[in-house]
Amino acid sequence: MVTQPDVIATHIDYVDQGVVGGVTGIVTKPVEGAKKEGAAGFFKGIGKGLVGVVARPTGGIVDMASSTFQGIQRVAESTEEVTKLRPVRLIREDGIIRPYDQEDAKGYDLFQRSEIKQLEGEIFREHCLYPGHRKTNVIVTNRRVMCVKEVEFVGHFNKEWECLFEHFSRPPYVEGGDLMIYCKEQNKLKFQKRDGQEPMRVLHLKNPATAQKLCEAIEQAQSAQRQHRMVKQKSQRFLKLGDKC
Repeated sequence: MVTQPDVIATHIDYVDQGVVGGVTGIVTKPVEGAKKEGAAGFFKGIGKGLVGVVARPTGGIVDMASSTFQGIQRVAESTEEVTKLRPVRLIREDGIIRPYDQEDAKGYDLFQRSEIKQLEGEIFREHCLYPGHRKTNVIVTNRRVMCVKEVEFVGHFNKEWECLFEHFSRPPYVEGGDLMIYCKEQNKLKFQKRDGQEPMRVLHLKNPATAQKLCEAIEQAQSAQRQHRMVKQKSQRFLKLGDKC
């Protein structure tokens, strides 16, 4: 591949050749003229040589400018736009760099692109397509479960609903391809009720493996959240004991 420095270096050589050719003409032109026309040819040759001293280097400089711009143009035209070949790798909160996972990366990319206002310390954990809902995904983070839909022709995302872990009344569970989430009633949310039980949202994911994967992601996120609170409480106790001492 030809680079800009190579183009410029090549055409500097053109200028050098023009200067050398012009100076050499002072000697060669009179000699050539004398051989052909004698004394008159000698003096004509001197005139031609002096003209070459000015014209040859100038021509070389002009040629350098023209050729350099053409070379730079060719380099610019051959440069291809750099695009990402795959979504960015997902690095979880433990900071461990694991083998690249295409689905995790896609979910993380979706979470970032959706531009849904994130909660404090919120981290992506899992996602899946929501069957029967066009361009809709269920996303699990370390703070909540939410349903995000992409608006066609606009590229904008709407948050259809969300269930914060702190509003769960009991752990979620899987029944076939359905994921049941028990969550206290919140404004603008409509939950199903079964046999007088507390409000429950049913996600018809159709695939038992997908339902189980999301359920496990929620349970792991809740467990990590509890451990974080316990560590924080112990740290506060130690600080209080230190203040008393």
